[in-house]
Amino acid sequence: MSDWFFPLLGGGEEQGLNESGIQTFKKASALGRETCQNIGDVRDGSGKPAIATFELIHLPIEEFPGLEQFKKCFESCRDYVLAGLKDGTGNEKEFFRNGIKILNSKTIPVLRIGDENTTGLVGDDSDRTKPFFRLLKQQGSSSAQGVGGGTYGIGQRAPFAHSALRTVFYSTKTPDGNAFIAKSILASFPHPEGSEITQAKGWWCEKSTDGKSWNTIRQTSTIPKRFLRENIGTDLWVVGFNSSDWEKSIRHSILENFFAAIENNQLVVKLKESDCLLSEISSGNLDHHLKVAAEEAFSEQNHSEYTSGLGSTVYFHKALVSPLNGEPFTTEIAKIGTVKLYLYRDNENKSMPDRWAKMRSPRIIVQHHGSRLLSNFAAVLICDNEDGNQYLAQLEGATHECWDIEETRNWSTEQKNEAKKVLNSINAFVRNTLKKVRGENLQDEEDIPFLGRYLPSEDDGTNTKPGNELTGQNSDQETGEKRSRNKKAVVQVTAAKLPRPSANEQDDKPSSGKKGKKASKGEKSPSGGKGKSAGSEGAGQGKKQKVFDSTVVNFRSFISYKKYKIILTAKKDLSGILKLKAIGEDNDYPINITKAISVDNGEHLSVSDSQILGINLIKGQKTTLLVDINSDTELCLSMGN
Repeated sequence: MSDWFFPLLGGGEEQGLNESGIQTFKKASALGRETCQNIGDVRDGSGKPAIATFELIHLPIEEFPGLEQFKKCFESCRDYVLAGLKDGTGNEKEFFRNGIKILNSKTIPVLRIGDENTTGLVGDDSDRTKPFFRLLKQQGSSSAQGVGGGTYGIGQRAPFAHSALRTVFYSTKTPDGNAFIAKSILASFPHPEGSEITQAKGWWCEKSTDGKSWNTIRQTSTIPKRFLRENIGTDLWVVGFNSSDWEKSIRHSILENFFAAIENNQLVVKLKESDCLLSEISSGNLDHHLKVAAEEAFSEQNHSEYTSGLGSTVYFHKALVSPLNGEPFTTEIAKIGTVKLYLYRDNENKSMPDRWAKMRSPRIIVQHHGSRLLSNFAAVLICDNEDGNQYLAQLEGATHECWDIEETRNWSTEQKNEAKKVLNSINAFVRNTLKKVRGENLQDEEDIPFLGRYLPSEDDGTNTKPGNELTGQNSDQETGEKRSRNKKAVVQVTAAKLPRPSANEQDDKPSSGKKGKKASKGEKSPSGGKGKSAGSEGAGQGKKQKVFDSTVVNFRSFISYKKYKIILTAKKDLSGILKLKAIGEDNDYPINITKAISVDNGEHLSVSDSQILGINLIKGQKTTLLVDINSDTELCLSMGN
């Protein structure tokens, strides 16, 4: 007899609606990434690519197993949770309101995630070593070491994070037969058929006669026809799926994370709605789908999001299929063996991301970094041998987004230090390869004194945590090193003329000693204050301002994603004007500043052509500015007179 079974709490700890495993995978991109990774881990060894199908189905409400009983449990959970937490930060009230609405509808949006050319969920209800038990009866148990992608055992929570009812149906077929079960993760609540508090997790299953345990539904005749698999493999049904823009969201996530697995003929992805095929992504049409997705992302995302996503993925794919010199660069690294770097260059393409990505055997992207060591390039580093994959897997967090010694579990200090050497060796290999490629395209190397002051900061991947890589945010880190230059290259900069800002938008003239017209009450002046003009108090106290010079002001500048970060340090208290110029091989060039912001207080400063007006400096204290310049090329800046 099939039933919804929520075991009694039995004196254990109650659980609220917030579940850490679910919260970890609530991002839209996590669903496609985690499920495809799991599918890749259970390929059947036939040599055929695993097929992952994402299909949106509008399930008639009467086909929801045990609907009325589930509704009673859901409502009891709602009443119990909200009685003790009316306005929680987790927005519990909205969760239950939306869930009840779905359960009272005629159809329920469900996303079926099916796989083929896989093993299915092998194992019975009691075999703790097999995938079935690990998925349905266990969480947080690390996987056996091998070439698989999953390592923590909590990626199984990703489908629940995208279910408005926190409920998933599982249907599988293996050589041993069929199986069907549903699982729900709610919060502890009084069972509607009694008053005892239940655990948060429940199953649609065959309950034991004593009501203390359960078994999976395995008789073909008792599995609802809708959920009965005909071929070996598994279906996950995400119940109450948020179907808003779902096809593009999943497609983008899969292309960004699994392009290498698809190119290597390990994975084929189909997207369907109500049995109608929307698209199919395979190695044969991957390039087309990547271009389409990149164009979609370009029109919707800012520069940083685009570059850290599909804007780079397009070129990472080119690196794999058309590497420089027709083959990857390789090296041997202690503990992980052979490592390959596929590098692609296009000197005529200004859209090249100048980034390199990391991945291991499942060919799922882990992380990528920007680098200024080489221009117009994209590269992919792969460690695809069994020993290396096993080692690097232990350096990944639950979401597999970086390699870092702090993500290791139960490692000694000695082991961590050894791992740090491995990661440093990987980064050194990439740096040295980029420098080598750069050197082969240049003539004699020149050491230009103090050039490092003007060159942009580089992220070489040494800081491996996601929060430490270049993301488009500002950075105070500066680097200066020996650089090469092409003798034939000529720096040519033509300052574009922009329409002069109106007085309403920005008063960009320094004060001539007379007080400017006061702004109306509450109205901001161009310098960011209220009721003051750029030439009045706060910008030199009505006096004509002087241009800063290098005898009293130290100057540094570097690039942070198309913006210029300026750091000034004065030898005495000063108020005045900063004039900037571009440095070329033989001359200085005028520039046109379009915006300047004080990073220290967020104030928008007045600008005029190459000048930033009304800057106040305090002796010995750094003042940081973020500056936009109208130029199609990156500039080396200097302080003018």
